[in-house]
Amino acid sequence: MPYSLPIPPMKGGVGVNCLHLLASWFLLISLGLGVACPAKAQPDQRVQAHLALASAYFQADLLSLAMQATDQALVASPHSPEALGLKAVIHQRQGRFALANTFFRQASLLAPQNAQIAHNWGILECEQGRDASAYVKFELAQRLSEGLERDKSLWIWGVCLLHNQQWDAAHSKMDEAFQRQPSFISESLVLAGLKIQLGRDAEAEKILDKVNDSSSVSAQSLWLSVQLAQRQNQAVKKNHWGKMLGRRFSNSVQWRAYQEEASHD
Repeated sequence: MPYSLPIPPMKGGVGVNCLHLLASWFLLISLGLGVACPAKAQPDQRVQAHLALASAYFQADLLSLAMQATDQALVASPHSPEALGLKAVIHQRQGRFALANTFFRQASLLAPQNAQIAHNWGILECEQGRDASAYVKFELAQRLSEGLERDKSLWIWGVCLLHNQQWDAAHSKMDEAFQRQPSFISESLVLAGLKIQLGRDAEAEKILDKVNDSSSVSAQSLWLSVQLAQRQNQAVKKNHWGKMLGRRFSNSVQWRAYQEEASHD
């Protein structure tokens, strides 16, 4: 059975669009949301308070309110690279890509070594098909950061490579990030699909087993496990995952596809 990426779209299943995945991996300002903002507060305190509020609004998809809070931050500090970068992200989410690019450029000129700005601008570049520029920004972001944020940049760099069908390079980035960050398990079906594409079935199976044994289990992960077991002639595992699919997701299109397939066996 042929597989395509990032998650093999098989009968009863729907593949995940790589560009949709990119949009969920913005890095936002990490500030406490309870910052007080008295009338005589220092400008930096006011900027941080407004940015914290803007980030919270953005995460709640309240984009107009996020923009208002960001603009208030820019009133307090017109040359804040963090505020300009967040304004760019909001424009990007709203589909105003030219404006997003303009504000990313301004933010980057003010803070050329800011990993967060480079990461988020890289997402825009990838979405807009400016792949070489996106890779440069992701490389900069992961080089300037560490820990979870570094690996987020490495992972999303891999997703961008994946979108451009650079399978081996994508696998290298994503697998490295996943090995260090097991918390990426909720996103790991993408990597499992890539491993299948590259013929790394045993590695894909390990990832799928972890997903199916976690809170991230889904009809899609079980369906993919069923078909991978069938491909490997593992009848016991196929039956196991099929039963779990019916028990956990009996209303899913994947379960209906499993029943239809079983009726033809």
